[in-house]
Amino acid sequence: MLLDLRNVIGGALAFIGFLGFCVGAAQVYYHKLTRRNAVTGGIYKFIRHPQYAALILCGLGMLLLWPRYIHLLSFIAMVFVYYFLAAYEETECERKYGNPYAAYKAKTSMFLPFHVSFRPKRSFLPKSGLARYLAILSLYGITAMTAVVAANHLKSWSLNCLYALYTKDAAYISVSRTDTETLEQIARIALENPDVRKRMEQARPAAGGKFINYILPAQWYVSEIPMKPTAGAVGGHHHPKDYDRNLIRIVFTKAKLRSDEETSGKDIPLRAAGTEPLLEIIVDLSQNKAIIVQDPPARKKYAGIPVPLY
Repeated sequence: MLLDLRNVIGGALAFIGFLGFCVGAAQVYYHKLTRRNAVTGGIYKFIRHPQYAALILCGLGMLLLWPRYIHLLSFIAMVFVYYFLAAYEETECERKYGNPYAAYKAKTSMFLPFHVSFRPKRSFLPKSGLARYLAILSLYGITAMTAVVAANHLKSWSLNCLYALYTKDAAYISVSRTDTETLEQIARIALENPDVRKRMEQARPAAGGKFINYILPAQWYVSEIPMKPTAGAVGGHHHPKDYDRNLIRIVFTKAKLRSDEETSGKDIPLRAAGTEPLLEIIVDLSQNKAIIVQDPPARKKYAGIPVPLY
């Protein structure tokens, strides 16, 4: 699943970045303790600022693992800070070490292991003073706004790619590939059960009548969904290929909306800040009925921790 792949890539980038930072820091402090000149060997032979590059890589991994707007803005701010800090350090090193450092700088890159110049030949920023800081702040603002707009488009695109069914009061989101007709059948079977209808009516006043309901094969497990672990589930996700296509699990949850503004259909997951589990049911499509109705788990895997809603 894409969520698994994102977690693997994010975790790998974060680990590699942290490891690279440790290697770079060890070289720098070794040279400081032995009172040697500027570090130009080891990993510095390929990158002039491996510690900054490693922290940026680690930050990118954390952004993939925890995609939130605050992390996106923090990541952009970190890139800006490290770039201008690196540029300042290079100016100081050229002044202190002269031609040898200039020659080293000419054959290496600031952050990548191959030669790419991150500094424009002609800077459009003021050279010093308040005007320079205001220009940098403006550039950061433009970059941050562009990133947020892109993130919003990505969010809308991902919502449009879901296998989902939307009604006035609920969003039914399927983890597996499911056509709209089958989603309608599953929702109808579930809501025809008297116990399910009673619980949903009881929850409606407290939740404002809005729900996010997750649909997945009964043998599957997704830890971000507030559901009971299935047999054989180890770790965060369990989705065996050999499963009974007729047995479907629905996890009903109350949507915790960010505001009291009237919301319906596709806007429910967009405007939800979280969910509260209501009940789980198992639907047997071959029998056209709900065969199990049970309470949600007493303890959620990510209790109190924000997780993606879709």
